[in-house]
Amino acid sequence: MIIDEMTNNIFLKKMYSSDITSSILIGRFSIDLSGYCDIEFHVNKKPDISVEKYGVWGVDYNTVVIKTKGKISGDVLITEWLLNGYKELNVKKTDNGIIIKSKNGKFNFSVELSGLIFQGISVYYDGEG
Repeated sequence: MIIDEMTNNIFLKKMYSSDITSSILIGRFSIDLSGYCDIEFHVNKKPDISVEKYGVWGVDYNTVVIKTKGKISGDVLITEWLLNGYKELNVKKTDNGIIIKSKNGKFNFSVELSGLIFQGISVYYDGEG
């Protein structure tokens, strides 16, 4: 589970006690020249807990954005970024950390990181559902 691979994940484990990797959208990926990256994972699964400041699931929001930072430790591959969508996220432990992969038809995303640090959450209503 991707949450288990993040540091500072106590709040996230309360929000999602079960696996969320079956339907995740990688909404943002940015990398700088020193190898640090920001990844935002969009999750359209209802959280296990209600957080008052976010409002009511399905009324005020239906998507949770998990914001993370990481350090590149290997290859980065992105093809057909604009075809990105909600798909299964595969996470594999390696000697260098973890590899995160997502594939949706021609869209392909793969990055090897030494780890992920949970930075925060935002929410939005995407107009669907």
